[in-house]
Amino acid sequence: MNPNEIELLKTELERERAARIQAETILDEKAMELFESNQNLIRLNQNLEAQINEKVAELSKSEIRYKQLIESVQDIIYKISPDGYFTFVNPTIEQRLGYQECEIVGRHFTELVLPEYRESLVNFYYEMIATKQESTYNEFPVFHKDGHIIWIGQTVRLMLENEEINELVAVARDITDRKSTEEILKSTQIRLSTLISNMQSGILVEDESRRIILVNQFLCDTLGFNTAPESLVGIDCESALHELKNYFSEPEEFASRVNTLVSEQKLVVNEKVRTADGRILERDYIPIFIDDHYTGHLWRYNDVTENFNTQETIRKSEEKYRGIMNNMELGLLEVNNDQTIIRAYDKFCKMVGYTEAELLGKNAMELFLPKEFITIIEEQQNLRKIGGSSSYELPILKKDGEILWTLISGAPIIDEHGVTVGSIGIHYDLTERKTLEQELSLAKQIAEDARQAEKQFLANMSHEIRTPLNAIIGMAHLLFDTHPTNQQVEYLEILRSSADFLHSLISDLLDMAKIEAGKIEVNHKEFDLVGLLKTVQKVFEIKIGNRPLDVNVMIDSKIHGAYVGDDLLLNQILLNIIGNAEKFTEKGEINITVRQLKEIAKDEVLLEFQIADTGIGISPEKLELIFQKFKQINQQGHKHKGTGLGLAITKELIELQGGEIHATSVEGKGTTFIFSLPYKRSDNIIITAPAPSSKLSETKDFENGHILVVEDNLMNQKYISSLLNKWNRQFTVVSDGRQAVEQIHKHKFDIIFMDLQMPHMDGYEATIAIRSTQTPNQHIPIVALTASAMLDQKVKAMAVGMSDFLPKPFAPNQLFEMLQKYRKLSNEEADDDFEEIIPVVSNTEPQTQQTATVENPIDYERLDEMYEGDVEYQADMFDTFLSDVYPEFKDLAPLVEQQNFPELKKLAHKLKPTLGMVGLTQLEKQLVEVERRALDKPEYYDLKARVDQLLKALNQIHPILENELQRLQNLQ
Repeated sequence: MNPNEIELLKTELERERAARIQAETILDEKAMELFESNQNLIRLNQNLEAQINEKVAELSKSEIRYKQLIESVQDIIYKISPDGYFTFVNPTIEQRLGYQECEIVGRHFTELVLPEYRESLVNFYYEMIATKQESTYNEFPVFHKDGHIIWIGQTVRLMLENEEINELVAVARDITDRKSTEEILKSTQIRLSTLISNMQSGILVEDESRRIILVNQFLCDTLGFNTAPESLVGIDCESALHELKNYFSEPEEFASRVNTLVSEQKLVVNEKVRTADGRILERDYIPIFIDDHYTGHLWRYNDVTENFNTQETIRKSEEKYRGIMNNMELGLLEVNNDQTIIRAYDKFCKMVGYTEAELLGKNAMELFLPKEFITIIEEQQNLRKIGGSSSYELPILKKDGEILWTLISGAPIIDEHGVTVGSIGIHYDLTERKTLEQELSLAKQIAEDARQAEKQFLANMSHEIRTPLNAIIGMAHLLFDTHPTNQQVEYLEILRSSADFLHSLISDLLDMAKIEAGKIEVNHKEFDLVGLLKTVQKVFEIKIGNRPLDVNVMIDSKIHGAYVGDDLLLNQILLNIIGNAEKFTEKGEINITVRQLKEIAKDEVLLEFQIADTGIGISPEKLELIFQKFKQINQQGHKHKGTGLGLAITKELIELQGGEIHATSVEGKGTTFIFSLPYKRSDNIIITAPAPSSKLSETKDFENGHILVVEDNLMNQKYISSLLNKWNRQFTVVSDGRQAVEQIHKHKFDIIFMDLQMPHMDGYEATIAIRSTQTPNQHIPIVALTASAMLDQKVKAMAVGMSDFLPKPFAPNQLFEMLQKYRKLSNEEADDDFEEIIPVVSNTEPQTQQTATVENPIDYERLDEMYEGDVEYQADMFDTFLSDVYPEFKDLAPLVEQQNFPELKKLAHKLKPTLGMVGLTQLEKQLVEVERRALDKPEYYDLKARVDQLLKALNQIHPILENELQRLQNLQ
């Protein structure tokens, strides 16, 4: 129900109420006249009995008429005493309230009134009596006899006698229907008013005379009125418009438009107006008609400034980016789910050479796509169906048949129901970039080929140079043992010095090549830092000899015990820097200072190394050049031979380990190099093997059995042969890998020294052949001999199954240490086929190649602990192992061949406890190692060797286990 309808209903009710009140008043007056007439007659009868008798008949008739009149009235007429008790009631009360007259007379009127209205009603009538109001009207609810509520509206008059209130006469009418209607109207009005008041829109309602009948707070807030909405009701809007228009940016136009809308009386919605403070309001004008009769209108205002500004921003952004798109070479194409073209934009048409009319309705995939790329579009189409967007590169065919490479950004087109109905693609021409990429790829390949050629050339040249150099250095060592004359000693010193220098040059070049190729590996292990520093000090003290130059080492008291890091790289760094200091310091001292700078983290510290000399120093302008490659700073006529790479390599090695280096110098007074490196502390004690005796020919603490030397260079053959003869070792020398493979089928060897680059069959191929052949030599240590110092050569050698790496040229003690590292276990009781080659305790990393041992295969002490003399239980476990578990071991080898390391690890984990249960504790340890290596960076050849040797040992032990089972069964 709209506000106008409510207002009309309210007006009609008021009119009806007024009419009823008027009628009731007239009726009350007539009743009073009748009552007064009757009273006058009674009084007249009392005073004038004679007259009364005469008038009896007339009065009787009059009384009957009045009684009939009262009884015919549909309202309740009653009388009450001044204290509120009923003295008379007409029969209508039974019709209206269900009571008979006898049930009412004598009762107090408040007994019929609802309790919550009693007090106010009693006070009302006390006030009436006190002020002697002749007539009053009141409305209140009463109880019907059956208990339901009846609303009555009654008029009460005072009956006075001699200025005293004798009684009260009332006429009561049932107004329950009107009250219900009023309540409904009131509820509707409240709901409507509440709704309008709480609407997030400004509402103003005018009647047909343009007077405000309703306005809400939101409108006041929107227009900035500092007044309550109620105070605006009744205002003439036509007059107020002159003041209201000033709230808007164009007052006269605003007022004119309002008058036009009111005069036309036509619906207008979403009309925009701008306020004086720059806000945008959206306005609706809604005329109100009831039965085609105009009764007023409603205004609705909304502040849409934010939305308007957002839309304007979006519109401007769209215009901006539409302009950008039009100025960029981006082609837009829209297709449906069947790849049928539904729209092609101008830029795209220009890119492919078609007009839009030629493209519409055509299948884009069939028209543009080479067949080999159809799967890409199918994948993208599936992605669009699930609402996915993506970018991808694709060649498309132009109209003239040329290929156009494009970068496509595709996205789904989704309708208002959320259904994907097609896709849109933005195409960017990549043809020029693709051409450039192809050219760059070709150039990169050429550069990579050149780099590989350079790398191979460097490796080959280092091999070719180091091979004769190895012979030169070796022969020089051998000649010193031939008791040369003083003059020959002098010549040999010159020969050895020149060879050492040449070796240093080659090493520097190869070190820099390794660094630039990223092939330097940092091997972290525990080492004795203090011991390393003292060893370096001793080396230089021997080298300096009788020169007036002291080498001092000062170590921070906080530095002690073992540290974890790469001791070889640290040794090289110190040798480079101290060697440089020794080279440019004729006399004085070289001070090596090491201190702990700070703790980086738990068990990790930053150490600072200072090497200060009293040499010639470096000028400030040349100090910054010392760490550059191929730069030598020669001063005061000093000329020193070298590559100029030493300090450059040092800087790279330090930074590779996370450190820093710099230098300070005072010309003529000396130079100080300062570098820092991070290391971790270790609580372990480092056990370092003693250095081999200087008289190597007298060392007889180990045997190496039969040694196979595979070397194609005659000088190197002679050099190695001389050393092995000198040490009384049994050996065989062959010239290539093919001969080596032949020899391993003929003889049992205990170690092989294998050159890598040889004719017919190189060292890699020979190693693979040896490791793949079931011979007693299959798993013996193979040490690589190579003149190449590149890291990838070492990695490749270890990958094919080699055990160690000995770079050429090498000194006699280096060969001796390698022999000592892989010595043969002297055990007369060991089986000839199970001689174990084990490394000596040293400060080098443990090697991957070890073989199994079967001496004392059954650990009876372990069995006693497990079974505590229960022979039956022990026999049952041996029987179970031989019948059920033993066959499962054969599955280890296929898993290695398949390189299925996760399954290998699982099977090893499953089988290892069974070995201990039959007393094979050594084999149990070996299987534990197989499990560990299968989990942590597994290597095929290493695991194959370990599993093969484990299975071989287990096969040989099998008869021993059967005998033990038989023995146990006999004891039962």
